[in-house]
Amino acid sequence: MISIEQLMKGAGELASLPAVVLRINQAIDDPDSNATTIGRIVNEDPALTAQLLKLVNSPFYGFASRIDTVFRAIAIVGHQELRHLVLVAHALKTFNDMPNELVSMATYWRRSLSVGVIARVLASYARERDIERLFISGLLHDIGSLLIYQQLPCEASDILRRSQVEGVAIRDLEQQLLGFDHAQAGSALLDAWGLPAVLVDSVRYHLQPEKAPEAHQRAAMIVNLAYELHHLLDRATGLPEAEVIDPALFERLEIPVASLEKMLEQAQIHYEEGCSLIMS
Repeated sequence: MISIEQLMKGAGELASLPAVVLRINQAIDDPDSNATTIGRIVNEDPALTAQLLKLVNSPFYGFASRIDTVFRAIAIVGHQELRHLVLVAHALKTFNDMPNELVSMATYWRRSLSVGVIARVLASYARERDIERLFISGLLHDIGSLLIYQQLPCEASDILRRSQVEGVAIRDLEQQLLGFDHAQAGSALLDAWGLPAVLVDSVRYHLQPEKAPEAHQRAAMIVNLAYELHHLLDRATGLPEAEVIDPALFERLEIPVASLEKMLEQAQIHYEEGCSLIMS
């Protein structure tokens, strides 16, 4: 077996954010920074600049006119949203060369996007203050799987094969054969990237939200509910009935169960808009 620490050590540069991303985060955290200061840092990396402009001009954000400079993008979306965009751009770039025999990256990101947009809609109905944070948590909920695929391709292939043949949950096989699961691997990566504890914990406990620290339990519950709803939608021919989801989840989050159909319809619209964001 391999430990999480060994997995992260083997990940090398993947386990750290690029210098330009660190500098952007530092500038965002600096109360004296403004759009000009941050924009100059972003513009030092042409590839990041191009990716950010693609993201903000996607239908997901729905701005009326085209945004053609980083400075204008920052002024419109704000500093914290820029942090999220930079993180998405980095995650997309980091895992853009995964082996096709293990995972279709297009399928992976579409699935992750679905969980992310459902989490975003649920967060708005739960009256969370930072719904974009929940979108990022949902989008990155399964990033630990990519880390396992990249660092342990043989073991990952065996796990995927056995799960399909034996009907055993991937998470259970990961625990059995690796000693940890993809949720733990993902949280370790996000922690190494220096992301806020709420993001780290909502990814780590998205399969077991009841085990999350109390301060981050609502975030983990929202991602868990988004995860469950995505998989129900994926298996169903139509919208799932509210009865198939534990009503306690809705009650604890103070989300009206009667709004489920409306929420999922909104999530579908966001998903279709977000496909251009992710696939760009």
